[in-house]
Amino acid sequence: MEPERIKFLKKLLQLTTEKLGLLSQEYDQLEQVGPAPGNSWGQHDAMVAMKLCQAAQQYPYMNRYSNLYPFDENRFVLETKDEPDYINASWIKLHGEPRDFILTMAPLHPSSFGTKVKTDFGSSFSESTCGQFWRMVTQSKSRLVVMLCGLEKGYQGCSQYFPVQGSENYEDFKVELKHEQVISEELVERKFDVKNEKEKTNVEINHLQFPLWPNYGVVDNVGQLANFVKQVDKKWIEVCTSETTPIIVHCSGGIGRSGTFTSALTVFRRINQYLQTGDEKLFSGMLDESGGLCLVPLVKSMREQRHPWMVEGEAQYKLAYDTVIHLLLEITDN
Repeated sequence: MEPERIKFLKKLLQLTTEKLGLLSQEYDQLEQVGPAPGNSWGQHDAMVAMKLCQAAQQYPYMNRYSNLYPFDENRFVLETKDEPDYINASWIKLHGEPRDFILTMAPLHPSSFGTKVKTDFGSSFSESTCGQFWRMVTQSKSRLVVMLCGLEKGYQGCSQYFPVQGSENYEDFKVELKHEQVISEELVERKFDVKNEKEKTNVEINHLQFPLWPNYGVVDNVGQLANFVKQVDKKWIEVCTSETTPIIVHCSGGIGRSGTFTSALTVFRRINQYLQTGDEKLFSGMLDESGGLCLVPLVKSMREQRHPWMVEGEAQYKLAYDTVIHLLLEITDN
């Protein structure tokens, strides 16, 4: 690697590390994103009142959470004649990133709920949105799904939306597990064959899971998350040959963990592009006045496109920084 490029990244690392004590001020800026600036718990009611999430309102029980409705403007619209075109998923376009993201809630399945484990709407029974999920995967032409949670019952978890062996049918889709390998504690790799006989489609989907991230929380070992970021980027480049091929990311709600991971991955990709080109303009809009990284524009953009709670809380915001700093340390120490 070019010495001047490493020198630049070392300076970027230094300036970013020095500002960590000021992240509360940065995060306060993010809380001013509408439609209810400065009133985090009022965001949902404001979105409903302003008719910004009418699709989700029309199909409330297809949402895992009763107060996490995506903006209509960026929602993923399913192409279907027989089913609702709704799924709680959003197209995310980020400045300087040629590839799109699709951030989505984890699919729902009735097996995750019952009399003792109720939905967020207080019901013992849930709709299944697994068919809609696989329809979105195939229609988006994505080849990579990133899962940032484990499988567990209840609305705060993630339903079993893929087979653990053999194949399962989800509405019109037959999903077959072709490969599964536990690469490390933080990485489970799978391949699925997804068929739709009616539409005569058959695609291979890569699936990477990070099972160590608790809901509403942060990762204990930042190095493990940093390694997962690297593996996802490597796989994305490998299987998504077109710059227009999106990556699908989900946790439970598709808000906190998904936003935090997407932030770290986006910055990591920008760092790698800089190492290849030496073009400092790649960091345009990502630096503060001191020259350190600033994630405010990135997270603000996601909050404006999907939901005002993207990257949920100051702890997750700091985790995004910590992950990028870890990645920078690895690069500049080599």
